Amino acid sequence: MAGREASRRFGREDWEVASTGRRFAAWFLDLVLLSLLVSAAALALGAWHATTRSMVNDDGSTWTASTYYLDQLWFYALLAGFSAAYSVASWRIGGATPAQRLLGLRVLDATEPRLLSWPRSAVRWFALFGWTFLGAASNGTDGLTLAAALWVVILLLSQVSGDGRQGYHDRLARSLVVRGRQRLQSAWA
Repeated sequence: MAGREASRRFGREDWEVASTGRRFAAWFLDLVLLSLLVSAAALALGAWHATTRSMVNDDGSTWTASTYYLDQLWFYALLAGFSAAYSVASWRIGGATPAQRLLGLRVLDATEPRLLSWPRSAVRWFALFGWTFLGAASNGTDGLTLAAALWVVILLLSQVSGDGRQGYHDRLARSLVVRGRQRLQSAWA
């Protein structure tokens, strides 16, 4: 039912393929928002750890400083959970995450202008944010952390060079990121 309603709301003529820069900006803003949510949740769960250091000055006085850090495993685990709920639900229910909406983007079916199904939204999330699992598994291992960062770069490059500006995550989920039409050519042309 939601797919049929979305087909009526999203006409092919109303949209064009979104630019890589706008898509990257939305992804980055979503990541910042998710990081803030993860930090707040970690604070509530007691996942922030304190490191205290005492120093002795030349004049014999001492001072103590505490630094708080979020454990890497906690961060990536919470990021995976929050990003899944945040992204999959946003794409399925409204066609865009909050940052994508802010920048005028929508994530729709690549074959026709309708919202993604739950399974296709989940596939898109896994391809786009699956690196969070590598980050959680790395727990300080530079190789896996580098692999996670490399995956994000590969997605960006695949989007720049792909047909219709579709990255691997879009091709796997058969999705298309569009924005309100500015030109005469339709995104599905």
